[in-house]
Amino acid sequence: MVVINTSDRFDAIIVGGGHNGLVTANYLQRAGLKTLVLERRYIVGGACVTEEVFPGYKVSTTSYVCSLFRPEIIRDLELKKFGYEILERPKENLRRNC
Repeated sequence: MVVINTSDRFDAIIVGGGHNGLVTANYLQRAGLKTLVLERRYIVGGACVTEEVFPGYKVSTTSYVCSLFRPEIIRDLELKKFGYEILERPKENLRRNC
């Protein structure tokens, strides 16, 4: 737990450390605003975290929507520098609903 001095002042407070809150906070910080992100969970990332949904089975709960992630955000936040990559599935792993 982080303790914040009550005399600290912020230009923006983001409630929720999900992926949208984190991206917003990053843009605000880059614009020169002193920004605070509040998250109630022990981990940030919201729906975009890998969690154990069943004993011994971990899954990235929203990995299927990675294709919706805007390319300019990937570029602006320099995510590839921090290890972000999209792995394409081989076509033979995809199948149609018959």
